[in-house]
Amino acid sequence: MCDPVSAMVVISVASAGVGLYAQRETAKAQSAAIGVQAEHEREEISDAAEEELGQRIRASRERRGRARVAAGESGALGASFAASINQSLSDQDYDAALIAKKSAMSQRGVEDRANTALAAIRSPSALEAGLTIATAGISGYQTGLGIEKLRTSIPKTTLPPAGSTPPFSPGISKPKTTLWPPST
Repeated sequence: MCDPVSAMVVISVASAGVGLYAQRETAKAQSAAIGVQAEHEREEISDAAEEELGQRIRASRERRGRARVAAGESGALGASFAASINQSLSDQDYDAALIAKKSAMSQRGVEDRANTALAAIRSPSALEAGLTIATAGISGYQTGLGIEKLRTSIPKTTLPPAGSTPPFSPGISKPKTTLWPPST
């Protein structure tokens, strides 16, 4: 038979080790999932910004094209026309800058949310893991000592061999036996 103290120490330490390993693996999986989700959000933001910028540039080019056609038909290709085209290009650049700024702010929001989620993940440090395992070992040792104390405190009795009848003391009547089912 195995020593109860050693057995309890081994069981407690192994159980704590398995629990810490599972906790660490869960933390890794959660971190990876948060990273993937943040990357998908960043891609969506970039795609939306590119689409919006493309639409704004097309609309601006269409306006300039209509202005050139109108100016060419009317013969008004002077300084005011050049100023109008320059203003359209300036507006296009301003729109592009706003879209880039909005995209950068959204990207920062994604990073902030990911960092907050990562901070909430609980992964044991090496020191914490060592202390947890040591504490489990001590607890297992104490439990094993208690089991050993109980085992040694129970008096040893010998049982009569199988098939023999126990001796009866004078003055104690033999117990009444009934057969099942009871007769009526």
